[in-house]
Amino acid sequence: MSRARTSAARRPGRPPQAADSQVRDALLEAARTLFLRYGFRAVSSRQVAAAAGVNPAMIHYYFSGKEGLYRAMLESAIAPIVGRIATMLGDPASVDLQALARAYMRTLAANPWVAGLIVREVLSPDGSFRQAFVRDFAGRFAPMVRTIVARETERGRLRRDLDPSLTVISLLSLALFPFISLPITSRVLGIETGEAGMEKLIAHTVGVFVRGVESPESSHA
Repeated sequence: MSRARTSAARRPGRPPQAADSQVRDALLEAARTLFLRYGFRAVSSRQVAAAAGVNPAMIHYYFSGKEGLYRAMLESAIAPIVGRIATMLGDPASVDLQALARAYMRTLAANPWVAGLIVREVLSPDGSFRQAFVRDFAGRFAPMVRTIVARETERGRLRRDLDPSLTVISLLSLALFPFISLPITSRVLGIETGEAGMEKLIAHTVGVFVRGVESPESSHA
């Protein structure tokens, strides 16, 4: 830890160094619950801090404000996906779109709040987090996936008649929509929401995507 951070952590109202991770995690958990239930605009920093049982100043200290807290929530959820994408970009031999799609859907299944927040705060016409989401997430990672898709097309692993950008849209929509619609489909179609049900849903969706985009001549699984 830097001298500046150590000094800051010893000021009145700052948590002891040993409590850093607990305070940060408590704020993230409180934010997930409140933002999903009431929306980003309707929830104040003070409410998040109260739910976490800490001083409101901790939100600025750890996250530089409420938007930073929101960003940290998403970053913590998608970190494994980001790492996988970076690995595939750096090592073409490691590319596996099937594994990437499966990992993305498992991340959404493990973090059910993500789909709801994306609908409310990003896709909604007046979404509070749309600009930040485009700048910090979609604008960074969607082009990276498009590059991977384009490379796989050039290598003959994917159908050459497919547009890479549209293929990325298909991947993202197929992976995300089942979790957006799950509160309805679980009731009207009997989709199981337990671990076994989610694995069945993921296997089906990934299979549909892969069979739709892979080249008939490719032996890549």
